[in-house]
Amino acid sequence: MNNLNILVLFTSISLGMAFVFFFFPGVIAPIPYGVFTFFLAFIITLWVGIRLGRQRVFASDEVRSLINTLRIYFLTMSAFFFFDGIAHVGIPALYPVEILASHTHTFSHVFFFVANAILIRIPVAFFSSRLKNPASALVLILGALAVVWRVINTDKLIYIFGQNQPPIVITDKISGLLFLANNVIALLLPGFYMMYLGIKSKEREVKVKAFLLGLGMAVFFTVGPVIDILQSQYTQLLVHALLALSFFFMGAAAFYGEKESDVARI
Repeated sequence: MNNLNILVLFTSISLGMAFVFFFFPGVIAPIPYGVFTFFLAFIITLWVGIRLGRQRVFASDEVRSLINTLRIYFLTMSAFFFFDGIAHVGIPALYPVEILASHTHTFSHVFFFVANAILIRIPVAFFSSRLKNPASALVLILGALAVVWRVINTDKLIYIFGQNQPPIVITDKISGLLFLANNVIALLLPGFYMMYLGIKSKEREVKVKAFLLGLGMAVFFTVGPVIDILQSQYTQLLVHALLALSFFFMGAAAFYGEKESDVARI
């Protein structure tokens, strides 16, 4: 079974379990639903990053550079989900200290902004390779502004489900706007551009890879607005589905067209 097939299987199981655990919470009680979401996001990003590092890429320097960029991106995102899961689920459930949850949340987003700065280099390279460093620098500057702001203006722990349930982490509106600006620049607009390149390309493999990567970036962008806007009982389920689909599309973009001989045996 090649990497793409494993990714399809893993994503299918993840989505299936998400629906079962959401509509039948007693199955995983007393474990919070968020533990399941962050754990799977951590595992899939770590696995994709490791598998990309084991590919034997017999291609041009540009393709090898692209694969390596995706590898570093996925590994960085695995670190983000690990620490963000601690901030959103671990600390509120086990040790609900507001300042600790806030700074851990901020620390996790250092990895997130670095990952965005890495990922944006791929679509920008198709437009102008000379702009890769300035694009990454812009994303990092916006990320640094968000980190500094959040160190000064800390998150709140709010018991919206009652005192018997763990509190949730609430960020201020300025932080939300800084996150949004960073994600529009690093995920949404480059994602649309990659989809455009995919549609326009006449080479099948390039078409599929570019479109899948752009689609994954655009879907991942929607996670933030869904959390901020859709305050309903279905938010957690939708966030899990969007995360699973976004990393499936981006991982599939990397694995599409891979042959068994391209992957080093463990």
